[in-house]
Formats: sequence, C-alpha cells, structure tokens
Amino acid sequence: MSTEKTVKNSVLVVDDDISNIKELNHILSSEYTVYIAKNGNDCIEAAEKFITDVILLDIIMPDMNGYDVIAILKRSEITKNIPVIFITGLSKPDDEEKGLALGAADYIIKPFSPAIVKLRVRNQIKILDLLLEAETANKAKSHFLSTMSHEMRTPMNVVVGLTDLMLDEDDLKTKLKENLKKINTAGNILLGLINDVLDISKIEAGKLELMPVEYEVSSFLNDIITLNMIRIEDKPITFILDISEDLPCSLCGDDLRVKQIINNLLSNAFKYTREGTVTLGMQCEKTEDEHVLMSVYVSDTGIGIREEDLKKLFTDYGQVDTSTNRTIEGTGLGLSITKRLTEVMEGEINAESTYGKGTTFRFHIRQGFVSDKTIGERTAENLRGFRYTEDKRIASKKLIRADLSYAKVLVVDDMQTNLDVAIGLLGKYKMQVDCVLNGHDAIDRIKNEDQIYDAIFMDHMMPGMDGIETTAKIRAIGTNYAVNIPIIALTANAIAENEEMFMSKDFQAFLAKPINIMNLDSVIQKWIRDKSKEQ
Repeated sequence: MSTEKTVKNSVLVVDDDISNIKELNHILSSEYTVYIAKNGNDCIEAAEKFITDVILLDIIMPDMNGYDVIAILKRSEITKNIPVIFITGLSKPDDEEKGLALGAADYIIKPFSPAIVKLRVRNQIKILDLLLEAETANKAKSHFLSTMSHEMRTPMNVVVGLTDLMLDEDDLKTKLKENLKKINTAGNILLGLINDVLDISKIEAGKLELMPVEYEVSSFLNDIITLNMIRIEDKPITFILDISEDLPCSLCGDDLRVKQIINNLLSNAFKYTREGTVTLGMQCEKTEDEHVLMSVYVSDTGIGIREEDLKKLFTDYGQVDTSTNRTIEGTGLGLSITKRLTEVMEGEINAESTYGKGTTFRFHIRQGFVSDKTIGERTAENLRGFRYTEDKRIASKKLIRADLSYAKVLVVDDMQTNLDVAIGLLGKYKMQVDCVLNGHDAIDRIKNEDQIYDAIFMDHMMPGMDGIETTAKIRAIGTNYAVNIPIIALTANAIAENEEMFMSKDFQAFLAKPINIMNLDSVIQKWIRDKSKEQ
C-alpha cells in the first residue's frame, strides 16, 4: 500500500518490450501516474523508490524473470504489500498457479484487452482503498477503546479504592460491611468486563504480549481456588480439584494469563451450574524439547450446550442459547479470549457437552520446564482439601504496612476523588501526602524545592499537560533532585500503555487504576522506603 500518495494512484509497469510499455502507458496514464521499468533490477529499485499502488510485471525478461522479481519484492519490508499483477504471454495453468503461489494478486495473459487491464488494476486499487478504510476504522476503534478505558477506569478507581479503604477499618457495623463488600465485588466484576473488552481489542491488534516468569504451581492453584470459592455463593455446588502429587513444583510461563484462561472457564462453570459439581483437573507432562505440556479440564453438571451451539462457543461477543440464559450476565467475550490465549501459548482448547447434563472444557498449552521436583502428596492433599496456605492467609489477612512517617510524596491528578483515594491508600503508611491538580503546579513544586519529596505519583491523562509531558519538563529542570526523584505513573489507560513505554519516558514504575494495594506496596517498598531511617 502506498505511503507516498499523490493526487493520482500510481502503477509501475515492468516489461522488456518497449511496444508493451507504450501500450500499457497509453491505457493507464489517463487515470494513474505510470512509472516504467525495463528489467527486474530496475523494477526492484523503482518499487522501493516510488512505492506504487500496483505493479504490472512481465515474467519472461532477460537477466531476471518475473518470478524471481516478485520473490524479492515480497521479502522486502518496503514492497511486500504492493499488489503485483503478472501480465505475460505464459498461458499454461501451471504458470498462473506458480505466479499466484508466489504472491501475485492477479494474472493477465497477453495479448491483453485494454478494458481488462483497466478493470484488473482498478479492482486492486479498490481493495487498497477498502484496506485503508478498515485500517483507519481499526485505529479509530483502538482510540475509542483507549479513551473508554480511561473514562471507565477512572470512576472504578474511586469505587474500588474507597471501598477497599473502608473495608480495612475494624469498627464497621455488620450490615455496612456486607453492603461495602457487595459494592466492592460489583466494582471488580465491572472491572473484569472492561478488561475483557480491552483484552479482545489487544488480541485483535496483535498487541497482546506474554510475560513469562517462573511461578510456583501450588500457589498458582491456591489463588485460583480462593477466587472461585467465592463464586459458589449460596448454590448447592461441590467444587472438586483433581490433581496428583506428581505435578511439578514450578513452571515457567505467563501465569497471569494461564490463570485468566482457567478462571474464565470456572466462571462459566459456576455461572451455568445451579447445583451439582464443578471440577478442575490438571496434569503436566515433560516433552522431549525440555518443555512441559499442561493439560487442564473444567467440568460441570450445569445446563449444558446444544450440539448446534458448540461451534458458536468461541466467537466474539456471542452467548449461546440466549433465550434461556437471559438472567446470566456477561459480555460473551470470555471464551473467545480463552481460545486466543491458548493459541498464543501454542495450545488448543475444545469443549464437549450434553444438553441438560453438563459441559467439559479441555485445553493444552506449553510451559517452560524448571526442575523435576514435584509438589508431593501432602501438598496435593492440602490443595484438594482447600487447606493449602490457610494459616498463612489468616495471618496475612491484612497487609502489614511499614511506618514511613519520614517520607513525603506528591500526588498529581486532575480529579479530586482520585486524590482522595490516593491520600487514603498512602496515608496507611503514615507518610506525608501533598496533592496538586495539574502538571504546572507539580513542576513549580519541584523547581522551587519548598518541599523535598521522596517520590511523585503522576496521573497519565490530564487536560492541558499530561503526565508524560509533565515528567519531561520536571526532568528538564536539570537539578539533581528533579532528574533523580522517582516518578510513578498512575494510568487508567490499560489498552495502549505498558510498563516499557513508561520506563522509556523517564518514569520509574507505573500503577494501573484501580490501584491494587499489593502492587502499590511493591512500588513503595522499592522506590520510597528507606530502612536506614527506620528505628
């Protein structure tokens, strides 16, 4: 596709026969800018220089034939997307098949009809225009979702953040505490729906990247159990964990995404099961190439899926049998995301179901091998009995925060409610928290040095001057203080931005809104806490 568009679309004509060149130029020049090349080398040079919209390429030419030329064009990042139409005297089906197999968009046999040439070129231009429209629409959608992410996550930061703070108090009345839990749970459910929409958009845009780490399998399973026990609510459902003692102690992979797959499947199982059982099973088998094949199944005794609906399971925004599932909430994105995540991990997923009796989902993915050490029978039994780390969970029910009364931080955000949440979260550490509502005031604070801060928490999306520009201007002050003060980005824009981007813009860390208290604590421990100042 042309990146140097003029008023006219452009065509590169490549032929060693001057009479053919003249005729094609006569046919096309009234509608298009026509460039000429008389051999393969000139074609490659002209294609990279002019980046035309279409190339008309002869096959039989001295020195380099058209087949060799198109192979080179398709390997080049500059010319690989330019549609090539072969225009040749070779009329055998095998010749046409070879040309199309090499990537040609069309094939015209000499002697050619002027009308046919015009129509074939015009068709390729129309396809390019449609692709450009689709690309523009996709960019608009990404921009919309990016904006939506920020606009929806910003109030969710307040809902989840303030209810987290209130639930941390010891003197709450029982009824008030129950209501706060319901608000907090609803907020997190809504946040999950927002994340589903954003995830599918990232997958469609090819921006979803895996972040493999070494993780402990027992803790991984325990986290899944803990989350999904809540989903049972008051239903008469038995949750069963089917694992053996020979599961590896550790694996290497994107454990958060694997959890997302399993949690999506379990969420559906509990959602569509009124009574009976939900079973999670897992096996791991070492492969010959030093990887581990993880096989997981989730089975339920729920309402099941009709045979004709099974093929619709993994489509975007779709829910099967909606006439009987009107009371069941969801975007219909969970299974589509699950399928795509398994494919990204070189795996596959399938489902089998008997309508009215239940459904079983199975998936297989590759994980990195760490060691031959297994979890053992005792740990496996504790997991099966949902007793793993129970004592640890009780002991650490509340996060133990360090006393950082010696620390001072500046929070920059254009919304007062977000500042209130930040004050509440940071106040738990007894640090001094100062706030400003815009980037200009933050710059003045750092430039004047009236107060020396240990860190700045900087909102990303602010009117007038955003967090990235504010941070750049703070660094540009040039003092040792301004250059080295840790700046932590606060962002509700979860689709377009990532840690790498913020690091490249002179931030030390970033936190997504709503702010997760464990992630906040990790940032504070790394960038603010100074143990030498503690008694």
